[in-house]
Amino acid sequence: MCGVIVVPDNPTPTPMPMPPPDIGTHFGRLLDSAVGSDVSFIVDGQQFPAYVSVLAARSLVFEAELFGSMADATMPSITIHEIKPAAFKVMLRFMYTDSFPADNELGETPTDMLQHLLDVADRFALDRLKLICSLKLIENISVDTVDSILVCAETYNCLELKNKCLGFFTVEKNFKEAVFTDGFAFLLQKCPSLAAEVRRRVVV
Repeated sequence: MCGVIVVPDNPTPTPMPMPPPDIGTHFGRLLDSAVGSDVSFIVDGQQFPAYVSVLAARSLVFEAELFGSMADATMPSITIHEIKPAAFKVMLRFMYTDSFPADNELGETPTDMLQHLLDVADRFALDRLKLICSLKLIENISVDTVDSILVCAETYNCLELKNKCLGFFTVEKNFKEAVFTDGFAFLLQKCPSLAAEVRRRVVV
């Protein structure tokens, strides 16, 4: 028994593998280097250099602030109030690279950081970042966090996140444990109507 292998005169070459997209890597390096940056943001005393064109391309809010009729683009620095510096830093990197940090990069209290990020995402109309934060918060719902997450969901109009929190409360065991936490007291004080909605949904 024998075999025959036919070799064509012009064998088809093996195609070169397509390299993965790397534009995010390059823009991340640009952000880190700050070479040619044309604006700086001051957040709670910390300075963050950036590029107005990139920010305007990624956020309609930044576009209006930097190029609108009351533009701040000519100012060497812009002070941002009521935002945590760590959250602003993560937001900037997301705007440049479209990448979200790993859970172990969100600090000692990831749930708090996610809520701060949801705040800045809503403030600067970053819908993709807002959705990612909402989905991450769903994964972090617990007896100790459900109250603050529910308030956050109500504040920033995250319907799916709100429903997940309310669904968590409808489990009798969860509700009986959550009502004795400081978070539930915060819920009663911050959003009494929301606390009333929780009670209406819970049968104990």
